[in-house]
Amino acid sequence: MFKRHTWELFIISFLVLFLELVCIRWFPAHVLFLTFFVNLVLIACFVGMSIGCLLAKSSINHIYSTPYWLTLSLILALVIDRYSGLLIFNILMGDQSQTDVVYFGAEAAASPRNRLPFAIPIEAFAAVYFALIVAIFVGPGQEMGRAFNRIPERTTAYSANLLGSLAGIIAFAVCSYFRIPPPAWFGIASIIILRWIWIQCCSSEKNLSNNIQITKNYLPRRIIRTLFLVFSVLLTIPTSGILNNQERLTTWSEYYRVDYIPANQMIVTNLIAHQLIEPQSRPPEAAIPYALPYLLQRELRHQNGTPAWPDFHRILIIGAGCGNDVARALLFTSNHTDLHIDAVEIDPVIQQLGVRYHTDKPYSDPRVHVTINDGRNFLRQAPDATYDLVIFALVDSLVLQSGYTSLRLESYLFTLESFRDVRRVLKPQGIAVIYNVFRQGWIAARLREQLRLAFDGSEPVVIATPPRSEIRLSHFLPHTGISFFAGREEVLAPLREAFAPGPNQAVRFWYPWNVGIQAEVDPNVPRTRKAQFGATPPSMPPIGEEIADSQLDDKSNKSPTWIGLYPAIVEDSNGSLRLATDDWPFLYTRFPAIPNLTLRSMILIAGLSVVLWWLYGGWQMWRSESPDSRIQDAMRVEWGLLARSFFLGAGFMLLETKAVVQMALLFGGTWMVNTAVFAAILLMSLLSNLYVIWAQPKRLEIYYGGLMLSLLAGLWITPAVFLGWPGGVQVLAACLLAFLPIAFAGVIFATTLRRTEQPDRLIGANIAGAILGGLSENTSVIWGFSGLLIVACGFYMISMLGKYTRSKIEQP
Repeated sequence: MFKRHTWELFIISFLVLFLELVCIRWFPAHVLFLTFFVNLVLIACFVGMSIGCLLAKSSINHIYSTPYWLTLSLILALVIDRYSGLLIFNILMGDQSQTDVVYFGAEAAASPRNRLPFAIPIEAFAAVYFALIVAIFVGPGQEMGRAFNRIPERTTAYSANLLGSLAGIIAFAVCSYFRIPPPAWFGIASIIILRWIWIQCCSSEKNLSNNIQITKNYLPRRIIRTLFLVFSVLLTIPTSGILNNQERLTTWSEYYRVDYIPANQMIVTNLIAHQLIEPQSRPPEAAIPYALPYLLQRELRHQNGTPAWPDFHRILIIGAGCGNDVARALLFTSNHTDLHIDAVEIDPVIQQLGVRYHTDKPYSDPRVHVTINDGRNFLRQAPDATYDLVIFALVDSLVLQSGYTSLRLESYLFTLESFRDVRRVLKPQGIAVIYNVFRQGWIAARLREQLRLAFDGSEPVVIATPPRSEIRLSHFLPHTGISFFAGREEVLAPLREAFAPGPNQAVRFWYPWNVGIQAEVDPNVPRTRKAQFGATPPSMPPIGEEIADSQLDDKSNKSPTWIGLYPAIVEDSNGSLRLATDDWPFLYTRFPAIPNLTLRSMILIAGLSVVLWWLYGGWQMWRSESPDSRIQDAMRVEWGLLARSFFLGAGFMLLETKAVVQMALLFGGTWMVNTAVFAAILLMSLLSNLYVIWAQPKRLEIYYGGLMLSLLAGLWITPAVFLGWPGGVQVLAACLLAFLPIAFAGVIFATTLRRTEQPDRLIGANIAGAILGGLSENTSVIWGFSGLLIVACGFYMISMLGKYTRSKIEQP
């Protein structure tokens, strides 16, 4: 069994990993737009841990300050949360009207509404929270470094560290699975911090490893720190969902903080408006994309009067959310006795809000079959030629898939390969519909080109609402819905013909904007006037005339504002836009280059990391405390090992990122898959460490060779190769490709750790290298995720230089 010092390392490693996951989940849910920079929180955790490990020999106990920094961070976050309705219009996320990357919700800053006399750059929020989170983690990082130093057997210490980290991941996964609210998260972390404040650091015993006298603290100070930790837990209660009221109902899903506002039936995720429950009794403008596929199917006719599109009997809705799309599907196909609707939603909390609060009760219909899963994973498993209609229903997650990558939850849905999967699952006469407010004309152009290629050159029909005759690459469209209709050419031909203007340039299809649409008569309209799709309006604006916003927003008149629908011509990119693929799934990034905002964030993180490292006294590690030549020689050896450890950390971070995105592509980007991947990485590292204990390798050339070969294999073998393989074989092959480099890298690091005399500094250097790896992950926007393996190869090749260091005291 573990000895006392080994248990201490296990516990502090648990705290570090658990608290890291807590910060990644909680702070982006309270600090506006931090949800799009989750890796900033991750890197801040790494910087704090690294500084703490490097300060393990310091006489200052930084964990004493952790309660203060944690409380300050929570208070500031709650203030931002309280005034988020105002701040959302005053935070600059770059110029969203002409941007190189789109952040959903950030276009609000372009609105004149509720503007303050000044604007706050997102970098200001990022800098403040980066520094605060670093400060939170310095104390736990320092105690982790001290715990490493207390254990003479480095490999034993590393095993305890890995097992503690694994336990932290499992504990947070349990909290997520059972939706245990944040006060419990912070309560668990606070209890462990209190252990160190009251027992570990406050004893008068000497630290046997570091020979540092840790003075006994005064009782009042301990009580004050305890009260701060208790207060920090209490601070998380108001937004935890424990004290829900009629104005706002809060639930923490596995992905977001989800707030439901009953007054307007709005669903808000991480402070950004996400969905609005749209019952049939309150038909809004937004109902048009839901209804349009069914109305067109009802109206389209061949010249002989037969329907141009067959009835929709099998429907797949990806991104079913609270059920608006499902409700419209049921409304317009109510006479189909054999109707089968597959509704796929990744977030179970949002789906359950639809079950409880959607007045149409779409999920109660026995013909609706709900699947809680990643949409791309469902598509891949669906049989060929199954569906008459496939809908991508306002798919936008507003959150990153994990803290280790810039990938969003929906990224793999909008790739060329995904659209080919859509074509595969459609029946020959089936139709695919994608609708959303895509914000930028160049996003519409990218989607149009990908759909055209996926459907063998058949040009999709694009309809904008309010209508536009043209969508140019440079257009900023923050309030324009865009619907894409894709299918075989013979399926789309009747739709093109229907929209072809007649001799009098008359528009065939009209939509009553103010009153929405119903199958028969809208209750808000006098019975003498039907609000029907295709009805002749009282006046006909010329084709191409855009309706004024004031006219669209006028709700005083219950008579419909009739809008003529017609296709929009999307400007061709002429090859200037890179298509989104499974290797480069960045739909919302205009060019294969690091966006300006990301680049500024990288510079900010790097600069702040150096400044904070210096302020905490990191410069002292460059000094040798002894004139003894043997110790000086040992220090030179240690610097070689530290350099190797640094670049091993950088490469390992990229291997983790590649494993996460590869497994997400094959098995879905759900939180459960991500948790399993991180747990598997830790288990693989543990196995590598146990191998080092058993084999005690003297030379590392063979392991570096295996590492390089496995990285090259990852470059040449894409995950798509495994598609269609038997389930068990596919899992085995994919895991071998993803985790074999991690196994070799784990052996190299464990051997390096075994040879060091200063494990605290080696671990600190390794974590610091992970910071470099985290920043380097942004290069995936340039080269794609496969390119990360090339960068990782470079880091590992540099780390090889450390192996030539020799010393009499270097252990085999």
